[in-house]
Amino acid sequence: MSRRVGRVSVVAFLAAIHLRRCWIGWPPGSRRSPVTYRPEPTMRSGMKTAETSQNAEELGKRAQWNVGVIGAGVAGLVCARELRRAGLGVEVFEASDGVGGRVRTDVVPLPGATSSTMESAKRPFLLDRGFQILIEAYPEVRRQLDLKSLGLRGFVPGAVLAFGGGDLRIVADPTRSPKYLFRTLSAGIANFRDLFSLGILRLKQVFLERPYAALERSSAGARSTEDFLRDSLCLSSNLVERFLRPFFEAIYVTPLRDQSSACFEFVLRMLADGGTSLPSTGMQAIPAQLAEGLMIHLQSPVAEIRPNGLRVESGEWKDFDAVVVAADWPSAGKLASEISVAHGTQSSTWYFALPSPPPIKDPIIILNSTLQRESDSQRSRIVNVGFPSVVQDTYAPDGWDLAAVTIRGSCDVEESWVREELAALFGLGSLDTWQLLRVYNLGFHQPQQTRRLWPPREPFLGKSGVYLCGDHCAEPTLDSAMRSGRRAAEAILQASGQAENRCA
Repeated sequence: MSRRVGRVSVVAFLAAIHLRRCWIGWPPGSRRSPVTYRPEPTMRSGMKTAETSQNAEELGKRAQWNVGVIGAGVAGLVCARELRRAGLGVEVFEASDGVGGRVRTDVVPLPGATSSTMESAKRPFLLDRGFQILIEAYPEVRRQLDLKSLGLRGFVPGAVLAFGGGDLRIVADPTRSPKYLFRTLSAGIANFRDLFSLGILRLKQVFLERPYAALERSSAGARSTEDFLRDSLCLSSNLVERFLRPFFEAIYVTPLRDQSSACFEFVLRMLADGGTSLPSTGMQAIPAQLAEGLMIHLQSPVAEIRPNGLRVESGEWKDFDAVVVAADWPSAGKLASEISVAHGTQSSTWYFALPSPPPIKDPIIILNSTLQRESDSQRSRIVNVGFPSVVQDTYAPDGWDLAAVTIRGSCDVEESWVREELAALFGLGSLDTWQLLRVYNLGFHQPQQTRRLWPPREPFLGKSGVYLCGDHCAEPTLDSAMRSGRRAAEAILQASGQAENRCA
């Protein structure tokens, strides 16, 4: 009887938090996210700038400025688009054959498929370069993107915990997915004290804090997520080891002790505030939208920079009033000595094609929740499995599904090991029907968090006229990349208002 009363109390407590969230902090017209400001209307790149400026004279001054942006990743594209909207001339130089940086999607047919034998010839598989999801509640994402045009479809807010041997348990947010309520309660992951501690944290975020409050607090000193969960929130080891550790190690592909508690609090809030989803044409739809109307030179690597110009690898120097280094951290360090040596995480994503249906038919991520030994922390480990085609059926042809297996740590693993680990997790005899499509080895998955994350690095480099942006300037998130691109653009726009004085 006491256990039943406890469960009812927990459900009532979570429902109260959910209802209070619905009443406070949601911008008009928003279904999900209690972001504290109203996003600006999204404008298409290439619109007449006279329509987007109230000051024609200032616009004329800025139009005299030309800016070179190195890198067509998310940060560089946001920076270029902000400058283009303000009337500056902008050219983007990208070393690869497409825009997006680490946010790319490849179109891959099933091996051996032909137009006469396989539907995949008409609709192939969509493989994001590394399993990725879009967190819709990120403030800068909502500011920069037209989310409706992406054709988003969402994941269930939760996860399937794979204990091994086919023992699969669902843990989901019952306030947004009530059909999983009883399965969540019977999973045996959290006790009342755990839910109470997380509920208090959630109430503090909703009522008392701005979206970036946790990151702002980190300026006083870094603290690991592992210490925060155990010492500050006093969560049970069962909840930490079976759910929170695999969940956040799947997001950042790095041990929990090397993750910043500020990142944990920020991302946890974003996950609670909104949904996680995939675009209908893959994650590359995000940079493709940002790139509309921009002048981008593909396969044009930059070999050298100077305060007011850059040299492409072909040898030609191009003069600009400002240069923005928006390449990834390792590449940026090769162009500017002021940038510190890059330290990043490693991972690999293995994509398999399998006949429908998949082992998990719900649009939800599967976590490796087998207990981890201390000696496991440095070796390769499957952290999560996703089936993107269950979320977006455009990711696979009819009759087929797509499995994305993310491995943390060394990329030097054998296919036989991956298959054995998957079979053990799902309790399957064999995976003979799973066909390997492609493996993405990400030697630099994202910047490490064992560094200062806030305040964000200033967009100025030591050289006058050279600016910097990227997710290595603050926390390693898509929101950070977009935010840094906008901050670099704002710094250039401020300088461009003094262009006549600089030329005197």
